[in-house]
Amino acid sequence: MKSYLRNWLLLLPFALLFILGTSQAQVASPVTVLNTAANQMLASLAQNKAKLKQNPNIIYGIVSKNLLPYVDVDRMSMAVVGRQAWTNATPAQKSEFINQFTHLVTSTYAAALASYDDDRVQFFPLRADFNTSRALTVRSAIIRRTGQKIAVDYNVVRSGDTWKVYDFSIENVSMVQSYRSQFSDVLASQGMNGLLQRLKAHNKNT
Repeated sequence: MKSYLRNWLLLLPFALLFILGTSQAQVASPVTVLNTAANQMLASLAQNKAKLKQNPNIIYGIVSKNLLPYVDVDRMSMAVVGRQAWTNATPAQKSEFINQFTHLVTSTYAAALASYDDDRVQFFPLRADFNTSRALTVRSAIIRRTGQKIAVDYNVVRSGDTWKVYDFSIENVSMVQSYRSQFSDVLASQGMNGLLQRLKAHNKNT
């Protein structure tokens, strides 16, 4: 499981490239939002490809500015911990977990972004009416330079005048479930404080 998860996490940054949103006066289709943002991000990556490889640290700012506003980090944090553990956690523990988990996602994304290699993305039509839906699944495929196609499904929720991602799956493997499987044993044996200590120790080295 850990070996598979490591391989899965290598694809995480490329999937996250395509979950950005743009502010709209009227809520647009999540496919339109994601597709437009993906094209903009891909153009930016292509223009700065050499700089990103030479100085990966600049990626952290790019991630914080362009990625995090369009991820429902609170909902995602609750999901990876589990409802019972989240309910039992104190407000201070919840706040600290959100901070540490955000750092984890950001650093994972930033660390691998420099290896971007002209990947493309294809979005597929929605299977439901976004005008009457609060939450939807957006299906897509990342097309690697080698021609390999990787299925990526985004679970998005309506948030004000845009859509936010609260989970996504790569080849039917959920990010939330993958992290939850990593955290569950620590939570069972050491509780929330133990998990926070593990995350802090990990994040110090990233």
